[in-house]
Amino acid sequence: MKKTIISRHNANLQVVNVLKTNESKYSGIPAMVNAVAALNTSVDKAVELFAKVGSIPNKPAGNKNVAKAELISICLVVSNVVHVYAYMKKDENLQSFLVTSEAELGVRMRQQDLLSYAKNLAEKIAPIATELADYGLTEELKTELSNEIAEFEKLMIEPRQLINERKNANEMIEDCIVEIYSLLINRIDPFMELFNGDEEFYRAYKNARMIVDPANRKRTEEEVATNE
Repeated sequence: MKKTIISRHNANLQVVNVLKTNESKYSGIPAMVNAVAALNTSVDKAVELFAKVGSIPNKPAGNKNVAKAELISICLVVSNVVHVYAYMKKDENLQSFLVTSEAELGVRMRQQDLLSYAKNLAEKIAPIATELADYGLTEELKTELSNEIAEFEKLMIEPRQLINERKNANEMIEDCIVEIYSLLINRIDPFMELFNGDEEFYRAYKNARMIVDPANRKRTEEEVATNE
């Protein structure tokens, strides 16, 4: 999240607080009441989006290394069962596909390659499961392979999903901040000129409108000085 966006959001919260505190002073101006209501709606939306971003974990739950080790373990067990079957059936294509080396699965294979191998292994055993049962492939082993594939795939995909979710939420926040800025510039700021004789209210509003941003601070301070 950009520091500028956070600063603008904090300033907007202060503006809303000042306007709420002094609500009785403009309650007789329907157009301003409506403008403030629109501002409150947009700021509430921004608050919800900030909360959403804050709730998105930086790291996915679970341990990918543990899931990888467990997937390798079940792949080795199933691969060895299928290897015996392929040898007995003289199925050279099946034999050439199988990987029965822990080093090959755990070291030389990339994570995506390991996942692809596990999925292909599950597909290859499905049509010959009945025959493989005679060689030691139990329902429990098939279920374990399926579960470990699902768990490992989830841990591989989740970080990308979290990144996309956070990116989308941040973009929505920026759009919301722009919307709020437009409301302030085009509606609230003009109405506040009706209260330039109310030093406490006017100054509190102008101070809240000052954005903590080095690039804009000087300009904002000059605007306040001019209006005073």
